[in-house]
Amino acid sequence: MSEGRPPVLPSDVSGQKFVSVYALHAGSLFLPDREVFDDALDSDTGSKVPSFAFLIEHDQHGKLLFDLGLRKHGEGYPPALKETLQLFTVDCPHDVADILQDGGISPNSINTIIYSHLHFDHVGDLTHFPAAELVIGGPAAEIMEKPYPRYPDSPWQEFPRHQTVRYIHFDDGVVRFAPSRNVAPLGSFERGLDFYDDGSLYLLDAPGHFPGHLAALARVAPDTFVLLAADCCHNRLCYSPGERLISRENYHDLDVARETVDKVKVMHRLENVVVILAHEKERLDEMPLFPKALNRWVAAETGKKRSR
Repeated sequence: MSEGRPPVLPSDVSGQKFVSVYALHAGSLFLPDREVFDDALDSDTGSKVPSFAFLIEHDQHGKLLFDLGLRKHGEGYPPALKETLQLFTVDCPHDVADILQDGGISPNSINTIIYSHLHFDHVGDLTHFPAAELVIGGPAAEIMEKPYPRYPDSPWQEFPRHQTVRYIHFDDGVVRFAPSRNVAPLGSFERGLDFYDDGSLYLLDAPGHFPGHLAALARVAPDTFVLLAADCCHNRLCYSPGERLISRENYHDLDVARETVDKVKVMHRLENVVVILAHEKERLDEMPLFPKALNRWVAAETGKKRSR
């Protein structure tokens, strides 16, 4: 990307495929400001925020979930997370599986689950999705070498015994992900994977918050995208207008994480992209929730940006 020149996302092609994206409000938690903003390290304030998961439908490849949100009633987590769950005041009367079933979708119809990362408010309960393949960022593989209950003090829940897992490793311009594909810059991000190989859904290497952290970019209408930025940051003010720095208390590699936030800022400034964070509380009042799709709303939001 040339200095001062905004990035350009891949153009639509003849017969371009699009995906339908649905936002699921998969529980809420209390998020202390000191975990969010660097200028609030001494603060005892905070706010209740959603934990969003996203259903993505492709007309040929079926149904995919990007994150699973919280576990129902905050139950079933490893004992090592007890104090963490109390601190964050988990509230989840209906988990992703409940929400899907209420909307007429069987959890058995989900064929892929992508974890943005392994924190407790994103991993949900995999046992509801026995037919799904799990996709995770490669650096998380080392973390899962010592899961609970084999390691009683581990905060990382062991995957179900028969779970199929694929790790994405962005290395040297080639992603180790069967079948192996080239990695290319995508917008402001240096490494992206065309997940379905048709330009409808991309996975982005979005490091800093957690080892292997991923974001997703979905093409939902002609020349129109939604960036599911997960925990690149935890509040809109960190990317729009972007004046508040992310907290040093909540990131695996702070310097890298701040570089990733800068990339989100650039994407936000593009006329054809709408950014949604996993805990962006304002979105509860702004965007439609499942069973309504986000596509028309995203198109309308980008229309507003284009008309400014």
